[in-house]
Amino acid sequence: MNNKLLDELRFFKDLWKDGYYEGDPLNPLTKSSYGRWNYMSVLHATYLRCIKPYVNSETIALEIGPGKGAWTKALLPSKEIWVLDALSAEHNCFFEYLNNPNNVKYYQISDFSCNILPDNYFTYMFSYGCLCHVSFQGITEYAINIYDKMKKGSNCFWMIADYDKYNSAIIKDKYINIWKNIIPPQNKYAPLKYLLSLASALKYKKELLKEDIDNNPKPGRWYNAGIKRTCDMLQNAGYEIVDQDVETNYRDPIIHFKKV
Repeated sequence: MNNKLLDELRFFKDLWKDGYYEGDPLNPLTKSSYGRWNYMSVLHATYLRCIKPYVNSETIALEIGPGKGAWTKALLPSKEIWVLDALSAEHNCFFEYLNNPNNVKYYQISDFSCNILPDNYFTYMFSYGCLCHVSFQGITEYAINIYDKMKKGSNCFWMIADYDKYNSAIIKDKYINIWKNIIPPQNKYAPLKYLLSLASALKYKKELLKEDIDNNPKPGRWYNAGIKRTCDMLQNAGYEIVDQDVETNYRDPIIHFKKV
């Protein structure tokens, strides 16, 4: 080893007494030297975990419930993107938002049959903010009817509703609420901390969700699919569960599963 490299190691001798400590990586709101760059959007974290590693110029992607197309935009590096939605592209202003990409096919559906989709064709599937508004029966129909449309080994990500996880987020609010954690603990910041906490409580006041015993459709309602029940259903349909919840979202689970 040359002298320059030896000097590099020697320079550490008197640094960081008791060990360098950046912050607790297991604490989602840990303080660190990154300061104002320290926190990341739940949506961007989901993109980095669920889309970026799996989508490229060879991907044939299927998206359920694209809405305006925010997630579709993240899928645009794909070779092809097929999207299914209960509403029309015109209603969603879908192609206007995406500036009319030529690799996207949009289908307005009236059932869960997925008959419009070719067999053994798709290499990736994604759904976010849609299936939480679909009954467990509807989700099950999708899972069964899409199975033959996916290629073996295809990665799939579904965000669903789970009342237990939602309620847990409400109960743990003081630990995961950024407004209650970004203000320094010193007494001089107490008034600001109180005001931010109060504003957050007033704006985001939520009640715990009760057991979902009403299966009647209502506009925009949440159906309690549940992590375990949905994972069991997906396994029974022939899929492999890779991760019951990727945990990029404090409130809603995102299941990672594959066709085997």
